[in-house]
Amino acid sequence: MANSKVTTTVDGRTLTAEQFHAEARRWAAIVRNMATANTSKFKKGKDGDSHTYRSGKKAGKSEKKLSKSTRFIIKQDNKIPESVGFKIPIHGIYQEWAVGFGQPRVAGKFVSANSKVKRSMLDWIDEPIEKHKEKLFSLAVEYWGDQAIVNVFGGKKGGN
Repeated sequence: MANSKVTTTVDGRTLTAEQFHAEARRWAAIVRNMATANTSKFKKGKDGDSHTYRSGKKAGKSEKKLSKSTRFIIKQDNKIPESVGFKIPIHGIYQEWAVGFGQPRVAGKFVSANSKVKRSMLDWIDEPIEKHKEKLFSLAVEYWGDQAIVNVFGGKKGGN
């Protein structure tokens, strides 16, 4: 015990806010790519990259395929990642929940016998998030744990 010393500096690698942001972006890109790959399982979909409506309430408006229009966003507070979200067009939500044309979401069941479209639920976005959520949780724990240690010890020595 003669050689043991208590130090007031952190020695070793700590995760910076910039690294945390980069890793969160990498995580979100992986999840988005897996989700858009899942859209190939749909039985129906747009033939081209997008579709422009010719009539009805959406006349003149265009929709892209889910694989081309699903995005992610990382919200930050003081340059520190606070949340990761996905921007999904409404037709992607309809596919996930099997809703539309008067058919409300009821876990895998068709409510209206007279609905125009029969759909089944497909976890194209939730499944990749669920599969990889622990990685994102671990990143957050590592970053905030490092911040707690640096704040307690009051400094850091050495490199990153």
